[in-house]
Amino acid sequence: MRETIERYRALLVARLGVLEEEIQLAEARYREKEGDFRLVTLENVAVIERQLHDLRRLRDQVTNLDVEEFESPGTFRDVVLGHLQELYEKRTLMRPSVRMVMECVRNMEAW
Repeated sequence: MRETIERYRALLVARLGVLEEEIQLAEARYREKEGDFRLVTLENVAVIERQLHDLRRLRDQVTNLDVEEFESPGTFRDVVLGHLQELYEKRTLMRPSVRMVMECVRNMEAW
């Protein structure tokens, strides 16, 4: 059971990493399109950076979860979904991406 939870955790961390890369790409595209010196651009970049910070924090939380504390993969799933729900409620611009990760977690085999 521990090995199963560790594998799911690794998969989830990897998917969160992909989401982080997508956000960074969106930021780079936005900067190229808008430039770096307009006030609106700086405000929007700040929003993107807050999203990245929260995403990285979530990835660190998931990475540092002690798999020994979970009775089953299902209890691990529930804790992870709780963390994702917090991020979903906190960052409205990230909701579509977080929702996709939540669905991934809900649908992992052998939960």
